[in-house]
Amino acid sequence: MMRRISYVGIIFLLLNIQGVVAYQKAVDTLKEDSYKFYAGKFYENVADSTKAAIYANKYLSKAKTDHDTIKIADGYYFLQCITKREISHKYSDSIIALTKTRSTEFYPSLAYYNKARKYYNEGNFKKSFDYFLKMNEDAKKHNNTVFEYASKRSMGILKSRIGEHEEALETLKDCYAYYSKSKERTPKDYLSVLFSLSDSYNLNKKLDSASVINILGYNESVLLKNEEYNYHFILNEGINQYSKANFTVAKDSLEKVITILEENGDKANLSMAHFYLGKTLFSLNRKSEAIESHKKVDEIFQEISEIMPDNRENYEILISHYKKIGDKDNQLKYIERLIRVDSILNSNYKYLIKNVVQNYDTPRLLSEKQEIIDSLEEERSTNTTQITVVSLLLAFSLGGVGYYYYNQRQYKQRFLKLLDSIKLDVIKTRKEEEVSKDKLGGSTISQNTLDHLFTQLHQFEKKQGYLKPNINAKDLAKSFNSNSSYLSIVVNTYKRKSISQYINDLRIDFAIEKLKGDPKFRKYTIKAISQEAGFNTAEAFSKTFYKKVKIYPSYFIRKLEKQPISFNQKTHKN
Repeated sequence: MMRRISYVGIIFLLLNIQGVVAYQKAVDTLKEDSYKFYAGKFYENVADSTKAAIYANKYLSKAKTDHDTIKIADGYYFLQCITKREISHKYSDSIIALTKTRSTEFYPSLAYYNKARKYYNEGNFKKSFDYFLKMNEDAKKHNNTVFEYASKRSMGILKSRIGEHEEALETLKDCYAYYSKSKERTPKDYLSVLFSLSDSYNLNKKLDSASVINILGYNESVLLKNEEYNYHFILNEGINQYSKANFTVAKDSLEKVITILEENGDKANLSMAHFYLGKTLFSLNRKSEAIESHKKVDEIFQEISEIMPDNRENYEILISHYKKIGDKDNQLKYIERLIRVDSILNSNYKYLIKNVVQNYDTPRLLSEKQEIIDSLEEERSTNTTQITVVSLLLAFSLGGVGYYYYNQRQYKQRFLKLLDSIKLDVIKTRKEEEVSKDKLGGSTISQNTLDHLFTQLHQFEKKQGYLKPNINAKDLAKSFNSNSSYLSIVVNTYKRKSISQYINDLRIDFAIEKLKGDPKFRKYTIKAISQEAGFNTAEAFSKTFYKKVKIYPSYFIRKLEKQPISFNQKTHKN
């Protein structure tokens, strides 16, 4: 289970640095060129980054003039809080370099915190953990328990993210003992730890302990007057009851929290609630309601483009459902949505995604998508033909039947033609390649250059250089020690096609011959076959294959598999 609320909240640290908490009260009585004045104005305008940046830069400029290292670090710290990710990292690096040999209670800990937080938001959990660890070590050196436990809590949550559940639980239990002593002073941190601890118990399959913490968290949020946390614990307990197989109780909790989440507009948590409600309803054999709940998850994703890795399974459930009932349109729809989900997860959860997405064969997903597209096209073509046949039967009787079978024979003839075909685009031997200047339209290309280019093209085909992806005319000509103009003239005139068409035709010929002769190759996904043939995408490969031979690769492979075993032996001999 993943976090559904903020993983750490130490923004209050901004107001503790160098006594800034008192700056705003005294700002009107301070000199307009003092550090306290600039800092106070910075916090006064921190919600407006443009205005805040003015005072942060004035603070930094004064510090540089005074050659005050710690004040320079302050200036960089202000700027890192209000700038974009890439620049913020640079300010943090500057603080770390400045204070490496002159550390204080706050530096370089705050810079480590900023880098850890930025990497966390990027989904790079390993780097985030490394910087929280550095912050923790620096805080211990200065006996700064606030920073020590802020970083420790974050490390506990990150350990859960990367699958170290037992270690995470021990860390979060220690943090709970610390924050429970100051829950009235820092209630949000305390409740956040309880929420994380509940998740950790669930991940460690200690479900009764998770329930105890959820009940405690709910009651404490009421006592501490932070009732906005209530629904987080209700949601967690609903998920926990699902894990316990108490499906009726889980349903009641999840339906209750869905109402609250809809009222609060909390879309991310609403998505999580609908996901587990769908799984709960499936377990209660209420399949149609379950599917509606899973579809709600997708509707929310289309609205906010945010999804937790857990919810990826939502699309596998929908794909499986529509596959079972033979609804290929919806099956294709949710396959395409899952591909998009994978893209977003890969961007936001780089370290975790290796263990999540790779559990589902992405190349197989792309292959399944292509097969459905091919099947739908064939079905739609057949449906159109059948409608035509019915209409023609009314007018011309058996004429329409003949037209239908004509189309079927066309596909079959194209397939049979491919079985017996050989590569037609291989450039001829050197003696056969002698082309006069007249045939090249009066070109000024010398005979030596022509001979050289024919030789290079012959070697290019022989060594299967066309299988290298991203080939273009310029690079190919350069590898021939020639130029793209000469090469284009030769290929256009002799082959009567563009260089890109020439390369793609060679790739398709390669794929056809290998599919005919290698049964193992036919077991590959369309995506894998396309990569072997030098194409960047399965879609480009399928489109080019159809354009050249008028059937799709998936159709060709299916027909090959139905051929007698002796066919494979025959093609090997050839």
